[in-house]
Amino acid sequence: MFDEPELGRLRERVRRYLGRYLGRAEDAEDVTQESFVRVLEAAAKGEIRYPQSYLYRTARNLAFSTRARKFNQVECSLEDSGASEVIDDMEPGPEARVIAQRDFEGFCRAAAALPPQCRQVLVLRKVYGLSQREVAVHLDISVSTVEKHLAKALVRCGGYLDALHPDETSVLAKAGSTLKTPR
Repeated sequence: MFDEPELGRLRERVRRYLGRYLGRAEDAEDVTQESFVRVLEAAAKGEIRYPQSYLYRTARNLAFSTRARKFNQVECSLEDSGASEVIDDMEPGPEARVIAQRDFEGFCRAAAALPPQCRQVLVLRKVYGLSQREVAVHLDISVSTVEKHLAKALVRCGGYLDALHPDETSVLAKAGSTLKTPR
């Protein structure tokens, strides 16, 4: 399936790939090892048409499972420690929730008014959490174009919210003001 020289290079590439999802080198190493084990077990049961793609998909799925498991562990330990009552006390009041809902609806209207590709970049990056490189690959555009569309989208959405509520400064407008306006 994988020849010896390719195996070492592939293992390192998968480990770096997983490092982006997991953050900790130890977790990336563990998931890399588990990914290879699972792919080899699957190959023993039958032929894998695209083993490298299968390996990356397996690694990605294991990384997501690992992140979810760690998140659940943190959540459970917070509940066990009684910190959940502290967190509950910190929830925003009704006025803050109404303002947040209003801003969210305004943002949705602003995003809907964006040019189609600009809107797609914004949604893929900010809603689905794809990296700029993943957005570029998904839309078949350059990373530079993704950056320009994202900056344009944030500035326009911030301007839209500012126009709706000129007496308030939205968080989005503050974030957009630090960006260079695309030409």
